[in-house]
Amino acid sequence: MAPTSVFEMQRLTVKELWDNNIRKPSEIIKMTGFPKSTVYDIINRLKKTGSVEHLPVPGHPLVLTPKKCQYFGRLLKNDNATTSALMTTKLNNLPWSVPLLKESHVEARLQWALNHIQDDWTHTIFLDESTFQTFRNTG
Repeated sequence: MAPTSVFEMQRLTVKELWDNNIRKPSEIIKMTGFPKSTVYDIINRLKKTGSVEHLPVPGHPLVLTPKKCQYFGRLLKNDNATTSALMTTKLNNLPWSVPLLKESHVEARLQWALNHIQDDWTHTIFLDESTFQTFRNTG
């Protein structure tokens, strides 16, 4: 993969020289012309981790997903005079995508139905988790 920045090119160059047994920082500085602190930092990272790749930085996870960022951009493009409160409301009211049932769930439902096919359903009440109060004035 080609380097995408000057810093990445510097890291890869120093690593290549390091892999070719050129281990003295002064020699690497003379050969490349890179700043002394850069070469020393890269060599220290090579000694510590064996790699020149950046380590993941801990921190707060991103608030907006890429999909929400696109939606946010569309909102601003269509109505650049909108308020932040209205945009927050619209972003918080985005619909959730619900996955379909997995094959194992379908099989479990079918097995339950087959196990209870002979039950007497006339004495069973089906509820949708609503609260009911009998003989009570809720006024």
